[in-house]
Amino acid sequence: MRALLAVTVLGLAPVIAAQQVNVASPAAERLRVTTTSEEASRHFFAGVSDARNIFFSRAAMHFDRALDVDRNLGLARAFRAAVAPGPTQAERTAAIDSAIATMTSATTAERVVALALREFPNRERAHALWKTAVTLVPGDPTVAFYAALTTPAPGNVAALRTVTERFPDDAPAFNILAYQLWQQGDHDGGFKAVRRYVELAPDQPNAHDSYAELLQWSGRMTEAQAHYARAVQLDSSFSEAYMGIAEVSQLSGRGADARRQIQLAIAHSPSKASTVDYTRDLARSFLMDGMVKEGMDQFANALRDAQTLNRPALIAQIHRDMAFFDAQLGRGTAIASHLAAAGAGGADDPMQTELTAAAHAVGGDISVARQATQKLAALAQPDNQFATHASVINAIIALRENKPKDALAQLAGAPLDDAWVRALTAECYAAAGNLTDARTLKNQVLSNPQLNFDDGYDISARIRAAKIKV
Repeated sequence: MRALLAVTVLGLAPVIAAQQVNVASPAAERLRVTTTSEEASRHFFAGVSDARNIFFSRAAMHFDRALDVDRNLGLARAFRAAVAPGPTQAERTAAIDSAIATMTSATTAERVVALALREFPNRERAHALWKTAVTLVPGDPTVAFYAALTTPAPGNVAALRTVTERFPDDAPAFNILAYQLWQQGDHDGGFKAVRRYVELAPDQPNAHDSYAELLQWSGRMTEAQAHYARAVQLDSSFSEAYMGIAEVSQLSGRGADARRQIQLAIAHSPSKASTVDYTRDLARSFLMDGMVKEGMDQFANALRDAQTLNRPALIAQIHRDMAFFDAQLGRGTAIASHLAAAGAGGADDPMQTELTAAAHAVGGDISVARQATQKLAALAQPDNQFATHASVINAIIALRENKPKDALAQLAGAPLDDAWVRALTAECYAAAGNLTDARTLKNQVLSNPQLNFDDGYDISARIRAAKIKV
């Protein structure tokens, strides 16, 4: 309903209705951009291709070149705002609004696509607009791709598979399909899709990065490293490939090599905000290797850079990182100050509640931890992430009180594929003398090949598991 309202506000609804009725030969219709410059059009579509191939910095460069040739190419401005690394969501929305305001001579399809880009954070509204765009340009693989990408689960996999069947040479669709199939447990299907992606787009760094990641997740580290390296070879500015090599190195026990790769990612970072994120990753690599001072120093560097960017949400995230790891690493001197700084905005943020409970539970302030956990439990719904995390924190409290049976009871029903649930269950087993099962769960946490330095929750579980004596 709100998507329809957005279209109506711009005066597009009557035109859309007319085009839905009067389109001629719809199977042949593809998205075109309103410009008299072939060069601008060429750069625009190259940018769209790079955006769909998850190479956002290079996509932004193509959109810039298109706009250098034709400053009135509003859809290029909208796409750039949507995908360029660095801006906040509010900045993206404002830039897309500005682009839409200039698109007075654009086609209806162009304006609907711009609106869909604007609504992308809200998948329901974005999907309604992409579906409208499909009726306007039914022969366009990009529009079909985004309509499928925003399809609500569980229909999203079938929708994307339909795109690959209708447009069998559209490489980016196979990329997303590969991950969707893998996450559903169809690993053979995931590999088949990602290999097709590499066949169709051998010169796209992300094709090799995606193939490498699935190889990594299946434990084939040597092959994964080779494809990550190929991605870097194709374009050294593709920073995510350095992060992939870092993950393989860390998993292989080569933390120093991992940190060298993260430094290369920082050197090739597409934005200052990305640099902050990579610096946090660097901190976590140090902490995984027990290098506490070096890790906390990198968090401090990330915090300083986030403050320079004036990103309140990012600043709060880093303060929470520092509060939790200060507790987990046994220092406990700055938990309260970091949590206070993270909550300075006064918002009743669920993440603030969760990290308050977790940091104090790990740090040993059981009273504060219990109060925050009760508040967190009130936010939880059955089977959601908050419910799992509330169980985890209650288990930590029970272990703090030397009550492993109570801790195990808290974890009953929690998903055992959750890293913290596994680590704490292993602790409970070790406390009860069941060293065999404790060792098995500990090793599952530590050897899980799906390492992601961005996932502080998983990293902290690995650090906890490493300390279990079995």
